[in-house]
Amino acid sequence: MKQKRFYIPLLLLLLADRLTKILWADSHFTLIPQVLGVHGTRNTGMAFGMLSGNPLLLAAISVLVLIGVFVYIKKHPVNKLEALGLSLLTGGALGNLIDRIVYGYVIDMLEPLFMNLFIFNIADAGITIGAALLIIALLFGKEETKDGAA
Repeated sequence: MKQKRFYIPLLLLLLADRLTKILWADSHFTLIPQVLGVHGTRNTGMAFGMLSGNPLLLAAISVLVLIGVFVYIKKHPVNKLEALGLSLLTGGALGNLIDRIVYGYVIDMLEPLFMNLFIFNIADAGITIGAALLIIALLFGKEETKDGAA
């Protein structure tokens, strides 16, 4: 796998995540009317508040996911779609892990205004999109060799 195919999206996602958390951690405003708002919150759990109050367990899970991704990449050839999915998943896991280590919670701020369901952050979006891309790659992706040839 070409290293930049993995590291550039990872770093861009991590940068966007850190910037939005720094700028909007305590903000409350509408970003896109009736679509997306910013409402800074603290989340001690994971998706939908699961495992709330267990930052060490959640940090350990994040570290295991990161180790798993790097081991997988070293041992298996990945195509472009898998590389992007793994990159976004890794960037998101790192973004939330940094929050858990530094603050003991994750800063969430992006709130869909068309439904009252959850508040998330850029890292969460990266994890979700990355996982979806991996599922698509597994179901429909062509096999490629490690150097990117089909």
